[in-house]
Amino acid sequence: MTDELLRRAVAAEKTVEVLKKKVVELYNGDTSSMQRQVEAAKRREADNKKKRELAEVRAAELARYSQTLEAEVARRTEAIKTILDNVTFGFLVVNRDLVVQPETTRSCVALFDTTTIEGRPLGELLRLGPRDTEQLSLSADQVFEDLLPEEVSLAQMPQKFPLPDGRILRAEGSVIRDGARAVRAILFTISDISALEEATRESNDNRTLVGILRQKESFQAFLVETQHHLRAARHAITDQPLVRRVVHTVKGNSASYGLVELVELTHTIEEKAVIELDDVEAITDALRLFLARHRGVLEIDYDKVGDEGFSISADQISQFRGIIARMGGATPELQDWTARVLAKPAAHLLGPVEDFTTRLAERLGKSVDFAVEGGDTVVDVDTMRPVLMSLSHLLRNAVDHGVEAPHARAPKPEEGRVRLRVREDARAYLVEVEDDGVGIDLARVAARAIERGFATREVIDKMPDHGLSLIFVDGLSTAEVTTNISGRGIGMSAVKSAVDAARGKMEIRTQQGKGTAFLLSVPKPDFAMGAPQ
Repeated sequence: MTDELLRRAVAAEKTVEVLKKKVVELYNGDTSSMQRQVEAAKRREADNKKKRELAEVRAAELARYSQTLEAEVARRTEAIKTILDNVTFGFLVVNRDLVVQPETTRSCVALFDTTTIEGRPLGELLRLGPRDTEQLSLSADQVFEDLLPEEVSLAQMPQKFPLPDGRILRAEGSVIRDGARAVRAILFTISDISALEEATRESNDNRTLVGILRQKESFQAFLVETQHHLRAARHAITDQPLVRRVVHTVKGNSASYGLVELVELTHTIEEKAVIELDDVEAITDALRLFLARHRGVLEIDYDKVGDEGFSISADQISQFRGIIARMGGATPELQDWTARVLAKPAAHLLGPVEDFTTRLAERLGKSVDFAVEGGDTVVDVDTMRPVLMSLSHLLRNAVDHGVEAPHARAPKPEEGRVRLRVREDARAYLVEVEDDGVGIDLARVAARAIERGFATREVIDKMPDHGLSLIFVDGLSTAEVTTNISGRGIGMSAVKSAVDAARGKMEIRTQQGKGTAFLLSVPKPDFAMGAPQ
């Protein structure tokens, strides 16, 4: 054996010994590197097994939870659907064109009395005419344009809709926005408020009747004057300024007595481009209907109301005055008797102006101290009735345009002050309506008159009153918005017309920030001349 072979044999034996040693170590549990790797592999396998088992448990739990959640969602959805399908009010969603979308409730079928809801225009479901449909569409456009706060835009949408079958529906909108906060749709809540409206009407009627009974004589004077106005409007129906003054005056005086339905009717008629004879007749019919409906309480017949103020009829009074005129006057005794027979305290003709003014102030969010002074002043009924009945226009303007909102009155007291005074001297009845408000803005009056084409700057500059008399021009108003309270520029014209017809005069005193006073002077009839009583 060569040395090389011997060396290799020795090396092999050493290798065998090493391997034997390693085997023995493994067998005896020695924590060698290999053993540690094997054990680490076993631990990882055990961990993975636990994770798989945990994942399986969690998956099972999630599956059970999902099944429970789906069942709960289904239960709640069914419950909500049951509620929505059985409530008396309904929900529907419309797009910008006011077309009803699929999101509707079954209750809408009963509310609109049709099985076809989805895909129809809302105006059609509400049975609106062309004008009302256009108004609803314009107000919806304002909501979708989203230029104003949504509550402001929604508040300008009409909400009450009378149906041909006599029911009244209420539609209240709310905005639905998309992810970009743009207006996507309008959700309407539809409810039948017929019973509520009827109850409200009955309550208002009862309150109105109590007020009328408290001042029945002045209410009768209102009816007589209204009949006179309506007759004048019928005979001069083509004179639209006169007819509009009549309608506006009837509306104002009706509001004084709380005749809500008549106020709403006259307001609607005022909105028309042309007031027709049928519109005047509609006002007459509404008054007849009100008196007929409450004849058992008021005991007033529309066709006989002119006879209730005197022991002889109004026509006979006119004949009597003609006789006196043809005689060239009357004796002092006859003058005194006539004056007493044909006279009434001014308060009887003014009506419930205190209630009217107070309600108006509350409606406008203003605090106003109002009082009538000289209501016991005795006046000739025929002479002063048209004048005193027109004063509602001055009082409305004083509260609406004159007296400021409480926060804007500083340094004046927050409560505004309005006074109506009636007195007399030997030759005339004197009436004053005064407020401590903002005063008449002559620059604004002039600017509006020029804008509307009623006068030029050159003409106004030459006017001795600097354009103050322009407030009596029909259709001139400084109000930015026309409401059912004021804003048409007719009221002042109506007052002046009544004073002119009585051969009286008007004077205006106004000061910016201090207030305005209207002073009316109406000459007494010949038989009423003499020292004031």
